[in-house]
Amino acid sequence: MQDLILTFPDESASHLPLLWVSSPCRLQPGPDEETKLPAGFVVPGREAQQLFIEFEAPFSGFVPEARDYKARIQVRVGHRKGWHPLLTFTLRAANIIDPDRYTVYDNAPLELTKDDRRRADAALLELLEEHGDGSPPDGRRRKDPPNDGDADTSG
Repeated sequence: MQDLILTFPDESASHLPLLWVSSPCRLQPGPDEETKLPAGFVVPGREAQQLFIEFEAPFSGFVPEARDYKARIQVRVGHRKGWHPLLTFTLRAANIIDPDRYTVYDNAPLELTKDDRRRADAALLELLEEHGDGSPPDGRRRKDPPNDGDADTSG
């Protein structure tokens, strides 16, 4: 593998791919653990490797909406030209809990507690406020989270 990018195939062309910026040794590395910079690596035939890959938008204006995205990891390999799909998955951006890091929660759809959902909503609002006018960068309105029957919405 020479390089990796994260793309959103169902989104408009204005969504630039997210670039591979580092490979931490684990999801939440400690202060003394070095993060590896992007570098090519070999995966022998019929083998698999587990890696934590950190992707970042090339411009800081990327603010995800609170919704599901179809995401695709693409690779550039030494024996072929261009980018090739490796994995397609659903990124559940509505579950973002920390506005600075999107990797601190389980990507499973229904396993967040009510408290986690409240924290996710607060993190999204913080991101939108940082954006300026409180709207996503593409001008679309964010869908309100579904009412799960919880009468207390004050947080």
